[in-house]
Amino acid sequence: MKKFLITLFTFLFLFSTSFAGVTTGYKYGKGPLKLTQNTADILEFYFSGGKQGAYAEKQVEAWKPGLIAISSDGSDFSFFRHPLRIDRIDSKHYAGIAISQCKKRSGQECFLFANAYKIVWDNGSDKKKRKLKFRDIRAGKTLALLNELGFYDGGSTEITKSEPQKIKKKVEKSTNNNEDIVKKLKDLKDLFDNGALTEEEYKKAKKKILN
Repeated sequence: MKKFLITLFTFLFLFSTSFAGVTTGYKYGKGPLKLTQNTADILEFYFSGGKQGAYAEKQVEAWKPGLIAISSDGSDFSFFRHPLRIDRIDSKHYAGIAISQCKKRSGQECFLFANAYKIVWDNGSDKKKRKLKFRDIRAGKTLALLNELGFYDGGSTEITKSEPQKIKKKVEKSTNNNEDIVKKLKDLKDLFDNGALTEEEYKKAKKKILN
């Protein structure tokens, strides 16, 4: 019984210190937010513990979503994952760190988007629905849920264009594809540097992007 109470205290203490930023004044996002395709893919990776989405890889050690901050334009992010096993305790304010790293990367204001499976960014959508269910995440519904909540449209909005505009769009698309690869590689490197990916996972994901 004593061992159980010590384990429970350790677990609660970790949440009250390592992730204290969520409850000690760090800003939640508020207002409209449209995620880019890449950020939506990262969120699918984050909520699924790295097992789903464009960046999915077999995880050497299982983990759960911790905290994620997203820039005000929805194009950049920084997150921390939560280990399933607790082997050390520290007093770092991970929410503040995530916000600071996101701001440094994007050059924009960043705010907390989610704490574990709960989306704390208030865009006016149903608060109860913003607490994602693991069974839905496991079923591959993350992007659909983000769409339903109004955070993501998948870039599906299109309008009829004249032929010259279509040609221009094709040229721009080719350029954007190259830029997208560069951004994905940068994001992947940042994930590796932040400890979200192992070296083996990083190399496999990099090869996947370049191919």
